[in-house]
Amino acid sequence: MSLSSEIEEPKIYEDGHTHLDYVRMETGQTLLMFEAPQDIVLSMNKLYEKYVSEGMLYNMKNRLLGKIEDEYSLYQSSSFYRDDDTEKVDNHNFLPDNVHQWIKDRIHDYLHILRIEYLGIKTNSSWINDMKAGEYSPIHNHNGGTGISKPPLENMVHRIGLIGLMGLKIPEDMGEEFTREDNPRNGFTEFFGGGHGTMFANFSNIIKLREGTFIVHPYDVIHTVYPHFNLNETRRTFTTNIDVYY
Repeated sequence: MSLSSEIEEPKIYEDGHTHLDYVRMETGQTLLMFEAPQDIVLSMNKLYEKYVSEGMLYNMKNRLLGKIEDEYSLYQSSSFYRDDDTEKVDNHNFLPDNVHQWIKDRIHDYLHILRIEYLGIKTNSSWINDMKAGEYSPIHNHNGGTGISKPPLENMVHRIGLIGLMGLKIPEDMGEEFTREDNPRNGFTEFFGGGHGTMFANFSNIIKLREGTFIVHPYDVIHTVYPHFNLNETRRTFTTNIDVYY
């Protein structure tokens, strides 16, 4: 599980190349939804459970926006500090190389499908959210940084890139919908457009992730994760921020 500081050059696609099946969604920005192989989902769950039980992963709950107790970092490409400078987190990588490459290949696919010319990509950070009942992620967007606010590290924030979101462990039962069972929200992710108009795009896309669902979208797509209310199971997802240089 190597940690590379190098920018990975654009992937070369041969004429007639066929991409993995995907679903395209529009909210003013484009979201592409792929399906990860089940062996990747299984290996990520086993890796996470092993490393958490051994105390090897750093809990990002005080660095990330989510109202989630268990938010564990798997990849960090640059060291960072908490705002009070009392805790340093060094760069690290717990992502298996084959999983990391599959994810980066989907990022290249997104850029190729949308015909975006770019110089390369670089993984910035990756983590797992393990949401218990009542936990949620407020409405937000991303950048390639980690909330760094103190100089000189503030200059390391990269604001152009793509997010990869993968479902790892998704309860079938998200708990009681207190109203409007015909319009469920428990445990769903909602992606919003950049404006109020819906003439050529949906105002939002509301998705209940499945295990293996992998959604790629730009950093600046605003999104939220609603709480679930299953008292017996957690809702586990993997997120990665990948900077795009162009």
